[in-house]
Amino acid sequence: MPTSEDNLIELIRGSGLEVDAVQGNEPGPSVDTAWRAMAGFGVEPSASLPLKGELGGIHRLWLDHARHAGVVGEDGTFLLTAVVTGSSAVGWVRVRLTDTADVSRLVDDQGRIEFIARSPSGDHICGVTAEEYDYWVVSLDL
Repeated sequence: MPTSEDNLIELIRGSGLEVDAVQGNEPGPSVDTAWRAMAGFGVEPSASLPLKGELGGIHRLWLDHARHAGVVGEDGTFLLTAVVTGSSAVGWVRVRLTDTADVSRLVDDQGRIEFIARSPSGDHICGVTAEEYDYWVVSLDL
């Protein structure tokens, strides 16, 4: 039977990202801390796209904001979590961009794109979350 870690890694690999290693939640901030920050009162999107319609632009939109926020390293690496049962306990997974990467394939069991990328230093996050009518790209300093 697949574990939460197996399911998370399978989802990540299915998006075309290369998995380097499972880092866990230490050193922090933890996955839970990052999700709380993304859902915080007063958080506004850096950009948004409608939930319904063409989702092909999500990858480019997110990547532009993630690079600007210093989340994606010059070598294309960053830490990632996505919505999979038990993913908070698994923690962060160190990944690398590839030519076939497309974060719009990080779809949860409700059919929505939801994930957070974190800089290796832990100072910055940039993720995509599904809100009432839109996908929000949210970039925050932690």
